[in-house]
Amino acid sequence: MQLYFVAVFFMGLSSILGALNLIATILTQRAPGMSLFRMPIFAWGVLATSIIALTATQLIALSFIMVMMQRLLGMGFFDPAQGGNPILFQHLFWFYSHPAVYIFVLPGLAVISELLPVFSRKPLFGYKWVALSSMAIALAGFLVWAHHMFTSGMESFLRVPFMFTTLLVAVPTGVKFFSWVATIWGGKLTFPTPMLFVMGALSVFLIGGLTGPPNGIVTTDLFLHDTYWIVGHFHATMFGGFVFPFFAALYYWFPKITGRMYNERLGKLHFWLMTPAFWVQSLGQIQVGLKGMRRRIVDYDAALGIEGGQILITIAGIVIGISVLIMIYNLIYNARRGEVAERNPWRSRSPEWQIPSPIPEVAYPQPFQVIGDPYDYGLPDSAYVRVPAPTATTAAGE
Repeated sequence: MQLYFVAVFFMGLSSILGALNLIATILTQRAPGMSLFRMPIFAWGVLATSIIALTATQLIALSFIMVMMQRLLGMGFFDPAQGGNPILFQHLFWFYSHPAVYIFVLPGLAVISELLPVFSRKPLFGYKWVALSSMAIALAGFLVWAHHMFTSGMESFLRVPFMFTTLLVAVPTGVKFFSWVATIWGGKLTFPTPMLFVMGALSVFLIGGLTGPPNGIVTTDLFLHDTYWIVGHFHATMFGGFVFPFFAALYYWFPKITGRMYNERLGKLHFWLMTPAFWVQSLGQIQVGLKGMRRRIVDYDAALGIEGGQILITIAGIVIGISVLIMIYNLIYNARRGEVAERNPWRSRSPEWQIPSPIPEVAYPQPFQVIGDPYDYGLPDSAYVRVPAPTATTAAGE
């Protein structure tokens, strides 16, 4: 166990250094003309995520060091017999572990914001508000940790302040959601596999968002805490905020990474197997949770009448697994034998699509310049990014 704690400590240190690297890169290494509000919106998600990783990871390291000191040296930080407080460990643990959820979700939400304009052929609605909402979510994520502890026996006067801060997180998240809807509205939509997974992410994340406020309200959380309602909510939040956008990103940047196209029919089969199955799984977990199914138990009382729901949840999970296997086959096979991709098959405005695919060893022989709005799809690409032609020297690889 001591080695486990030490391993987590050093993994946390690597996360902190990686976050520092990304923050320094975004703030100091942008291309000429690329102001903060001309960056691809995905970079804002990475910046907000890195700020969380830089500032929150120390708390999980601190809590594990304290456990090590208690086990090895008898320091009773969390032992009531020695004057310690076991609730203190939960405060330290959740102060990191709730922002850690946003470390997953913020890049996923940024992927949605990055891809929607491409497949809607119109600017991202409220670019600055979407960018700043990522920063607001990162900040608010540090103010809500104790909503995990409403039933833990913590001081009762803390419940109401944390209830309000928890509900406050819905505001910047709602900014993103309404921006996405406004971006889609009136757009010239196309639905290749990446866009399908973005739309699936919206539907699934909506389930997670609507089932969240009851968890943050003290009176309802006392009933719902540690039931399968929480499991269904968490799955919907993580799948909608991370897993679906992750698959969308894999398909979207696959031509850029490999120079080849994936199989569109297999990609859509992946989507149409996974999305309905996930709805069944998540909504089924929510339903059996309302009927009294508890978390983290090996069996349940047949009198609850939830066996049919549990069977459907299990079948849905198996279907999701099969769909992921289809994706793995699709990407591995077509990375070698797929159709050769165009330089910019999606007609994206983002700088990485203005150079050949896969990216050559010297990505930009000379620094490109950003000269316009990155998401104004009414203008030609040349109105946003100007990539200088290679000189004779750079063409020779020198």
